[in-house]
Amino acid sequence: MKNIKFTKLILLFSLITLVSCSEPVTIDEFAIEITNSIKDKDAEDLYSLFISPKENAAYGFVNGTITPEESSRLKSNEDLIKLIVRKGKQRKPEDIKRINQFISEAHSLFNWENIKLVKTESALVETKKVNTIRNKVTIEAATYDLKIIIELNDNKVYHLKVNKAMKVNDRWVIFPTNGFGIEIEK
Repeated sequence: MKNIKFTKLILLFSLITLVSCSEPVTIDEFAIEITNSIKDKDAEDLYSLFISPKENAAYGFVNGTITPEESSRLKSNEDLIKLIVRKGKQRKPEDIKRINQFISEAHSLFNWENIKLVKTESALVETKKVNTIRNKVTIEAATYDLKIIIELNDNKVYHLKVNKAMKVNDRWVIFPTNGFGIEIEK
C-alpha cells in the first residue's frame, strides 16, 4: 500500500516538473514560443502566452473592463476575483478572433517557413512588487519592452514588438494594453 502511494507521489512530482519545464524560462525562449505560435497559425497557443484571466485576477491587474457600477457592487476580494475571471473568459472568443486576424496579417507579409534566425532585444521598463489578492503574497513583476527580430533566408528582416512583455512570478506573459499586445513594425 505504501509503495502505491509512493509511486503515485513520484508520478505527481514528475508530471508537475514536466509541466513546469514547458514554460518559457528565458526571454529568448518566450520570443521563440511567440514566433512558433504565429508560424504554426496556432491562435490558442499564442493566447496561452497572454496573461490568463485567473492570473489577472490573482495579481489584481484590473484593466478598464470593470465598470464603476460593477466595482461598487463588489462585497469582497473573492467577488473581484470571480468578476475578473468571468469577464476574461467572456472576452476569449474576441481575443482569439483578434489573434487570428494578426496571424493572417503576419502571414501575408512573408513566408514564415523561411525563418533563418530569431533574436530579441529587450529593455527593462519597470519592476514592482505585486500583492496577490487572495492570500496577499508579494511577487515580483518585471515589465520589458521586447522586440523580436526575425531574419529570413533571403536576409530580409522583420520586427515584432511586444507592447508589454512581463515576467510575473517566474512566468513570461504578454500583457495586452490598448488591444492586442503584439504588432509588426513595418
